[in-house]
Amino acid sequence: MPYVIAGHYIPVFILETPLGKIYVEAKGYLRPEAKRKLIAVKKQHPEIDLRIVFYCEKQAYIKWATRYGFKYAIGSIPREWMKGL
Repeated sequence: MPYVIAGHYIPVFILETPLGKIYVEAKGYLRPEAKRKLIAVKKQHPEIDLRIVFYCEKQAYIKWATRYGFKYAIGSIPREWMKGL
């Protein structure tokens, strides 16, 4: 049976770009509760551009981000993101 967990999401960064806002989450360790939160925010707010910057290149995190449709980067925010791409 589906359910919704109520909460308030505050991203680590909000990039103001010519193409709109990009919400950026920075993660060193991707805890299960953070995964649930990010999936819930993406599902309940499909209009926002939510991306993740991982501290290191861990294949499990990359597979998870790809599986759930998150754009991601490793180590730092790419310059392309500043343009909204």
